[in-house]
Amino acid sequence: MSSEVKSISIAVVDDHHLFRSGLINLIQSFGDNYKVIMQANNGKEFTTALETAPQPDIVLMDLNMPVMDGFETAALMQKKFPKIKVLVITMVEDEKTMIRMLKLGIKGYLSKDVEPGELKKALDITAAKGFYYTDQVTGQLISEALESGDPAKNTINAKEMRFLELACSELTYKEIADQMHLSAKTIDGYRDSLFYKLEVKSRVGLVLYALRNHLVALK
Repeated sequence: MSSEVKSISIAVVDDHHLFRSGLINLIQSFGDNYKVIMQANNGKEFTTALETAPQPDIVLMDLNMPVMDGFETAALMQKKFPKIKVLVITMVEDEKTMIRMLKLGIKGYLSKDVEPGELKKALDITAAKGFYYTDQVTGQLISEALESGDPAKNTINAKEMRFLELACSELTYKEIADQMHLSAKTIDGYRDSLFYKLEVKSRVGLVLYALRNHLVALK
């Protein structure tokens, strides 16, 4: 059996030239099978180039960029270039931002202070499996729920399902409680029950589960 490693083509989109150059140099240091074939200052420049240039397997993209930011770019790519896997690399790591990006179809979420080894791992796993999420995001979902039908969803009751739908929005837990006409304590109970049933550790994990199992429509 051949031991040849498949080449991974990569684009880097970030408006900070020094960071972008450093990231490209780091990726190229991983070996000859990691090829940066495109770089851009913002999403507009990147998506315009995609109309005529060869498409990369993976794009490493910042969120905060001028002209067209990461949110707008991810939304456009989901419609026009769905085969390109988007890995967000940013200093913005709040839960609301993660949820919003997951709903836009990103395949992974990395901090800008990521260790070189984890970046290489993220590229390898994304190329092989189509996604890369850390334990912070998914708990045990990657190895279990996402790759096969998950019987856990059959144990979710109607109230928990409604809570799960609202958890996939940008509402706070207090706003969810108000919308469901329930106490904050009851909402906490639904959250903790779903954490246990679905084996996730965070609200972002709940969102990813719901999206991957088509329980909530992308908007």
